[in-house]
Amino acid sequence: MRISSLSIQDFRSTSLLNLNFSKNISVLYGHNNVGKTTILEAIYFCSNLKSFKQLPNKELIKNSASSFKISLNCIKNSVNSSIYIEKSLNSSKCLYNDKKISKMTLTNMFPCYALVFGFNNLLLNDSTYRRDFIDSGMFHVEPKSYASFALYNQTLKQRNYLLKTKNFKDIDFWNSELVKNNDNLFHYRKSYYLKLSEEFKKIMIELKDTLPGIYGEIESLEMSYYKGWNNDNFVEELENNFDKDKSTGYTTAGTHRSDILISSNNKLVKESGSMSTLVLSCLLIFLAKSSVFHVKHGYKPILLIDDLFFGIDNKNLNTVIKLLIYSKGNIVVTAPNIYKEILEKTSLLNDEIELINLGEF
Repeated sequence: MRISSLSIQDFRSTSLLNLNFSKNISVLYGHNNVGKTTILEAIYFCSNLKSFKQLPNKELIKNSASSFKISLNCIKNSVNSSIYIEKSLNSSKCLYNDKKISKMTLTNMFPCYALVFGFNNLLLNDSTYRRDFIDSGMFHVEPKSYASFALYNQTLKQRNYLLKTKNFKDIDFWNSELVKNNDNLFHYRKSYYLKLSEEFKKIMIELKDTLPGIYGEIESLEMSYYKGWNNDNFVEELENNFDKDKSTGYTTAGTHRSDILISSNNKLVKESGSMSTLVLSCLLIFLAKSSVFHVKHGYKPILLIDDLFFGIDNKNLNTVIKLLIYSKGNIVVTAPNIYKEILEKTSLLNDEIELINLGEF
């Protein structure tokens, strides 16, 4: 899948912008506040009907306008498709190939992942971000998992309500439901994690072969999974934690506490890794996620990366470029203007990369 064109009108601070994309890797560069991140938000909106910055949709409308419009064209398996979105304060329109489409169907037809380093680094934030990362990939690979996800959250909410209100009359029933639904959702999450871990290892092997001189922190990267509780038997864990749960007013163990952990030299990257290692680790995880999607569907989702070169020194810039090219997916990246000369040299050496100077629009 590859984006071929994008048009934006009155979205965020952009009055009108038309862009054409011709290669798999597009680097948007320019001065601050020129609209680089806004373009990524618009593309992401065409998949998820929301901004990856978690802003209310009404705040995406330009101050002087009453609505925004986004038009995107893409190519998937040699077939051209179009997405049109119009959003005002009181109404919205979403069309895929000129026909109305639901949010879930749109996400499946135009899958898009966003990797943002400036404000919500995947590894530095709490485990909620990483569970969302797992679940969004899991839903694409195994759509049936969404029903288990919804059922588990409903059960967890009900049990937490009983704990908070000290109403334990029906607690045994909801304990039983939680155990059953925990097992189901854990099965899907762990299954997806194993696929993700396998692709992560493949990319690491390729990276070491391509760049044998890569530094130790990256060479020793490993991924692991915390299921959300420590006991082998979740029933026993729930029983052992019951007094604690009553005291806190919520369920302290379960797959809603699961997490993926990235370590280097047996230390968590988020605690001891350099900025370059953090950035490269996040990129590797997202590339693995794209590869899992590809194995299932035969094509890769769009990957949007904001401020990819944030914290990357010149020594590791080549590693980043190699990873982007290796991914063989459609990636749209933003970069500040200070990288202009380096990017121009890089694009001359790599035909897969196109540079788009937003200062020209």
